[in-house]
Amino acid sequence: MLAEQGCGIFDRLVLNGPYAGEIWQIDPDRGGFVPVSPGFRAWYTDWLAGP
Repeated sequence: MLAEQGCGIFDRLVLNGPYAGEIWQIDPDRGGFVPVSPGFRAWYTDWLAGP
């Protein structure tokens, strides 16, 4: 887990398999896993620039 977004939403780094290195969000309101970033660097720079 990389970050908690609140309301049961979590950002996670995929470590194995065909999506390894991507960041996916666990969002129960959107049906489960949702891809949010192709890699850690892009996710981290967006996270730093966020509110």
